[in-house]
Amino acid sequence: MMDRGVQQIVSPQGDVLVVMPLAHFERLSAAASSFMLPAASHDGGPSETVPHEVRDAIDAGESPLTAWRRYRQVSQSALARAAGVSRFTVMRIESAGAGAGNRQSRRLLAAALDIPTSAI
Repeated sequence: MMDRGVQQIVSPQGDVLVVMPLAHFERLSAAASSFMLPAASHDGGPSETVPHEVRDAIDAGESPLTAWRRYRQVSQSALARAAGVSRFTVMRIESAGAGAGNRQSRRLLAAALDIPTSAI
């Protein structure tokens, strides 16, 4: 689904880039900020350790994506919208566990949660 005024550009490396009006970006940023973690530190690692609630949930058998999503109190639908993927993609990755799904979907979901892709 393509919003009016939003353009997609594919870089030479194959990354899909999005160009949108600033007002649209600001609305998306404000909506996403309600469940995002602090930004990663400059050395590429997370600025905080994995919360014990997330570790405990993963140790109990929950998928990493589910654990992070529940920790942030975000529904599957809200996460899917923020990441630009379908709810089915979120459900599929959650049910399959760590490393499931294609790299691009995992990257988008991790970015929406502001966690390293390797965390899911």
